[in-house]
Amino acid sequence: MKIYEYIKGENKRTAKLFGLTIMEQTSDYMTSERYQKFFGGIISTIKINDKYIDCSNKEIKIFNQTIIKLYEKNNYRIYCIGNKELYRVSLFNEFKRKYFKYLDKKYDDIYILHANSGETYLTLTYIIDALIKKNNSKSPLLIATQKYHVDMIKMICPDIPYVYVSKFKLRITENFFKIDKFRFFLLFNNSHFKLVEKNIRNYDLGKYHYFYAILERLNISEQEISMRPINVNLNDEKKALEKVQKTGLNLEKFVFLAPEAQSCKLYDKDFWIELIKGFQFAGYDVFVNLVEDEITFEKELNYKSCYLTFGEAFALAKHSKKIVSLRSGFTEFLLQTNVPVDVIYTKFRKRHFFDDLDIYHVMSGFGLTQLPFVDKSKIMEFNTYEMTAKNCVEMICKQIKG
Repeated sequence: MKIYEYIKGENKRTAKLFGLTIMEQTSDYMTSERYQKFFGGIISTIKINDKYIDCSNKEIKIFNQTIIKLYEKNNYRIYCIGNKELYRVSLFNEFKRKYFKYLDKKYDDIYILHANSGETYLTLTYIIDALIKKNNSKSPLLIATQKYHVDMIKMICPDIPYVYVSKFKLRITENFFKIDKFRFFLLFNNSHFKLVEKNIRNYDLGKYHYFYAILERLNISEQEISMRPINVNLNDEKKALEKVQKTGLNLEKFVFLAPEAQSCKLYDKDFWIELIKGFQFAGYDVFVNLVEDEITFEKELNYKSCYLTFGEAFALAKHSKKIVSLRSGFTEFLLQTNVPVDVIYTKFRKRHFFDDLDIYHVMSGFGLTQLPFVDKSKIMEFNTYEMTAKNCVEMICKQIKG
C-alpha cells in the first residue's frame, strides 16, 4: 500500500493517505464548476467561474455550512464571513498594482493576448493591423501572456512592441477599459470561446466558423484584413538545427509529426506508431514534436525527437517533406511552412457538450481550408470517426512525394 496516492482523471482528482480518501475533486469544463470534498465531506469547497465573464465565486463550507465566501461582481472582489460582507477590493486597482510596472508611459493602447496559440496566431496574422487602424492607436503595445506568444510576436509582428507577463490573470469584465492614460483591449475571454463552441454545435453544418466569429467579435470586416507572413528567426533556425543534428535526423528527407494538442482528444497511439513505421518503410526519417509527457513511443521505432520552442519547431518543420498534425492551435501556425499538412481531427477534451456532436460539425467549425489566403491544395483534413486508423495511415503514406 502506498503512503500517499494522487489519482488524476479527465474530470476527477482523488488523493489518498494509507489507502483512505482524504480529498475528492470533480470539475466540469462546460459549466466551469469545481467541487472538492475533504475527509469525507467534513470540509468542502465550491468554485464556479461565470459562464460569460472571467469572474468566479468560491465558498468554503464546514459540515455544509458556509464559513467563507468570495465572489467577484461589478469589477470588485468581495470577501464574506458567512453571508456578511467583510470587505471588497477594486479589480481595477488590483490590475494597476500588478501590471502597471510592465507598462512604459510612451504607449497608449494595450492589446492583451489572452488566448491559446490558435486564436493568437489568427489575431497577429490577420487582424491586429486592422484593429490598430480602427482604434487609431498611435503607440500600441502587445501583452503576451504565454511564452509562445513571444515567439509568435517576434515571427509575425516584429515591428510591434510587446511585454511578456507570466501568470497573467484578468478579472475585469469589460473587453475594453481605460485606466489613467492607457486604453486596454482584451481580445478574448472565456465567454467568447464557449459561445463559439455552442454555436458550432447548434448552427447548421457550414454556417458557423471560429475565425469569422473572431471578426464578428472584434467588429472587423473581411475587407479590412490582410495577412502577415511568418519570418523565421535565424537564431531559432540555428538552434533547431543544432538540436536535431544531435539526434541524427536526416534533414534531407524527413517528415514532421505533431501528435499533441491541448483542446483535442489524443488520437490512437497505434495510429502514430504505424504512421512512423510507414514513413520509415518509404525511406523517410521521422521527427516527432513532443512537448508534454502524455505520449511515449517505443525507442525501437527509432524516431527522432527533442524539445523545441514554438519558433524552433516551426523553423524545423519548414525543412520537412510533409507535416502530420493532430488538430491544434499549432496547426494553424504550421500552415505558413508551405509544406503539405495532413490534419487529424478528433473530438474535444472535457467538452461533454460535444459528445453527441458528429465530427463533421467540428471540422466545419474549425476547418483550416476556410481560413483566408491559405493554399488549400496543401491541406488534407482527416475525419477519425469516418475512417479507420489503418486506412488513414495508408492514405497519408501513399500521398507523400520524395
